[in-house]
Amino acid sequence: MNEEMKEKGAANFDRRDFLKVGAAGAAGLAVAGMGMQTAWAQPKAPDPEKLWSNAKKGGKRVAIITDTQLNIGPFLARKMAKANYNLVIADALKGLPEELRAMGAEVTVVPGIEQEAPNHEGRPGVIQKVVDAAMDKYGGFDSVFIRTALHAPGGTILETNAEGMFQHYEQNCLAVMYALQAVLPPLMDAGAGQVVVQTSATGEKPQPTMMAYSVMRAAANMMCRCAAMTAAPNGVCVNVIGTNFMNYPGFREAAGAEDEKVYQSILKTIPMRRLGETEEAAHLAMSLLDGYNMYTTGNFFPVAGGFNNAGMEPFGA
Repeated sequence: MNEEMKEKGAANFDRRDFLKVGAAGAAGLAVAGMGMQTAWAQPKAPDPEKLWSNAKKGGKRVAIITDTQLNIGPFLARKMAKANYNLVIADALKGLPEELRAMGAEVTVVPGIEQEAPNHEGRPGVIQKVVDAAMDKYGGFDSVFIRTALHAPGGTILETNAEGMFQHYEQNCLAVMYALQAVLPPLMDAGAGQVVVQTSATGEKPQPTMMAYSVMRAAANMMCRCAAMTAAPNGVCVNVIGTNFMNYPGFREAAGAEDEKVYQSILKTIPMRRLGETEEAAHLAMSLLDGYNMYTTGNFFPVAGGFNNAGMEPFGA
């Protein structure tokens, strides 16, 4: 590093000075206290051919899926089983545990957790039961998929009351906090892991007629980004998938899409002009949870057929 750069110091460093130094610039930055030596001191990236496992028992990687009743959950569980994971699941679709076991997975079903029901994740300690089950059986886990859900009551800002707002807060925001507080400490202690939280695309693009839902999904999205920054130094990735317009009974009923006129009106708001299949969303979730995603964190991925960019199409499209 030349004397001029030393005199300026790191605080007043100009990138043109760095270019003058040439190949020795990176080393020079470390000497100058630019922080690069800290990055160099970190461990190398994990070998993708030798995936780690936090589990101390069972001989396989372990995935937690908090909802395997609806939406992405059942499809994701099948993908995990095919990928040689053992599973700890809740709110299981009838017959799914047996199906997963037939695929070679050990399956632990944690009872008493229901989506949009009295025993939902907005109650303290609910998701902790799933974590405890995974720790007791396997001594650790690697991947976590969290889905919390409450769609009704709806309404605009002028139609929403405090009770309805609190319901959405409890199940679409507070529930995410409880879940993250349960799953992150064991992963951070282990030094590796992946978490995906399913929220809604309406948390990024407003849904005025579902104001309370949209607001609390937005809050959950930001919460997950904050959590990702807390967990990142410990090797844990946290990402969010925000779905909308998914082709499953819960959405069609909530949106009134059983009515053909309503259905056609909905399709006009979706740039891809169709509903999304839950298996499509499960594919994205799997790519963030299968052990190979070790560097992508703190992101929100909308899965909504282009809904989040609607209105940006070329004129006349």
